[in-house]
Amino acid sequence: MIRSLSVFAVSLLTGLLVPGAAPAAETPVAEDVLDLLQISPEQRRQLVRGEIVSYPVAEHSASELAVGLAVFVPVPTRQLGEHLVAGQLIAEDSTISDFGIVPESAPSDAWSGARFTENERTEAENLLDASPGSRFNLSPAEIQALRAMRDTSDRAGRSTVVETVSEAYRRLLRRRLQAYRQNGLAAITPYARKGGAVTDPAPHLRLAASDAERLPRSGPELHEALLHYPSAQPPQTVHRFYWIKRRVQRRPDLSLLHQMVGPGPDPVIHVERYFYVGHSYNAGQILTGAFAYQEGTVVFTTCRFSTDEVLGIANQLKRSVGRGQLRDEMRRRLDRLRALVSQPLPVQSP
Repeated sequence: MIRSLSVFAVSLLTGLLVPGAAPAAETPVAEDVLDLLQISPEQRRQLVRGEIVSYPVAEHSASELAVGLAVFVPVPTRQLGEHLVAGQLIAEDSTISDFGIVPESAPSDAWSGARFTENERTEAENLLDASPGSRFNLSPAEIQALRAMRDTSDRAGRSTVVETVSEAYRRLLRRRLQAYRQNGLAAITPYARKGGAVTDPAPHLRLAASDAERLPRSGPELHEALLHYPSAQPPQTVHRFYWIKRRVQRRPDLSLLHQMVGPGPDPVIHVERYFYVGHSYNAGQILTGAFAYQEGTVVFTTCRFSTDEVLGIANQLKRSVGRGQLRDEMRRRLDRLRALVSQPLPVQSP
């Protein structure tokens, strides 16, 4: 597992943020962003009082859940920016049980933690019987490759199943990441569903890119960068790729994350794009921004996830419940962020 922070990214931020920036109250960007997010004057007063406020986010489809939240943090924007560029949002995410950074020329051990454990044997064995449907997010070719391993695993013995499936899943993740790095959203392979249907994460992520339009100045450029990666990338943008492991619905879930950070100076932008997910949901995007406001910084988060599990009977009820759960998780994330960056810096001995 790789948990080291990027010294390069922090040094890059230091060089890009404008030294001696204007006091927060004099920054015109703040009012532009607050207006575009539709945060009312009363909510702005609530922010300064320390409350987390919601702002409206339109959902693009019946399978999408979306929320928007903002919080005021009494620290300089530069400090918040360093926190975001260093990848701390990933490192501090309590829903993530393990992760690894995958560099462009990834050594073999970059993927070693992306595996199932002995306690997750049932999940590994079920993957050998995968079929089109919503239990797993797999392409027809991936299903065929996993099912073809059943006879080999039976002959090798039950003791090797977990590691055999883990290695096969790592190959799946590597192939999907390589394809995405080369051709972006166009290279995402859809998930096979019953009856010959498919679920394609790419359209969801293309629509999610429109959240960048609620940003002044850098918004159009970020929108193009999200739509056309790996082309049309602003030269100052920091890109990182991760494999991520969570427990979702009491099951291990391995996913792939593309992190993009635009280091400012104002606003600082941090995007998390989940372009492959193992199960339960299809894709997701979390756009987090930070900009100077009064004597501190406002941090806002627009979060979107697509899941087939809210479709069908009682769709509206399921979406309401899911949206509430997503809002609670994002609120906890902003609370953690505010608590961590607001801590006084340790005094170093001379």
